Amino acid sequence: MKLAWKKAAALIVAASVMVGASACGSSTDGGTAAGAPATSKAPEPKDVLLTSLSQYDKGVYSVDFTGLDGGGQAAFDASKKQAYIKMNTTDPEAKFTMEFLLVEPDAYVKMDMGELAKVMGIKNLDGKTWMHVDRTKVKDTGSLGFSSNETDMLDVKELLKSAQSVKADGAGKFTGTLDLAKGDDSPMTDEDVVKALADKAATVPFTVTVDAEGQLKELLIDVPAAGEHKAHQLKLTVTGYTATVPAKPTGKAVIEAPAEVYDIFNN
Repeated sequence: MKLAWKKAAALIVAASVMVGASACGSSTDGGTAAGAPATSKAPEPKDVLLTSLSQYDKGVYSVDFTGLDGGGQAAFDASKKQAYIKMNTTDPEAKFTMEFLLVEPDAYVKMDMGELAKVMGIKNLDGKTWMHVDRTKVKDTGSLGFSSNETDMLDVKELLKSAQSVKADGAGKFTGTLDLAKGDDSPMTDEDVVKALADKAATVPFTVTVDAEGQLKELLIDVPAAGEHKAHQLKLTVTGYTATVPAKPTGKAVIEAPAEVYDIFNN
């Protein structure tokens, strides 16, 4: 699922400017038969790291995340083809809150653009009303739905598959570098930052913490300064391997999305 809300968020920021993320298994020598010593090889730290995604791979989880200038929460249930994301910016020049709800086959969005909505004369962008999105009016139709058997909706697995020089400390932490460009759909990453990093985007330091069961608990990515972008830390915390996605809005709680919303998604 290409996260349409992310594109919309970027466009809202642009408009506002114009208007004013288990311990590594230890190896033990096997019993020694007479004259025939047996040994076992410890798994590579990266293999253990990727094993920490076994529960995540099921596609049912809730997370908190922070990015360059904001953060939010998300809940996904791939088995039911449902998703909910809420994000907000902390940039004083581009404050907004956006919620995206997908309950197949329907998609909904709720935006609070604050003063920007008033300046631009756009109604229903006060964060109070869910708007139903007609997928046939969105150019990139794949951005508003699930692909078959899709579970890595935050690109966490793609990011960690790119990991290099992985080390385990034996206490539930892994460190190394990863390719930030692999996080194209992550709510944390920023396309402009990746471009500014250029070749450095392929070797960005990260730390992963796993829980007592060896499952992913937290991902931290330390992004260096690049171009006009300051050094910052990306953080994704799994708050649970369960997901509570809001029910479809009904009645007066929902309206059809106005043309301005489609302009945001399509431009």
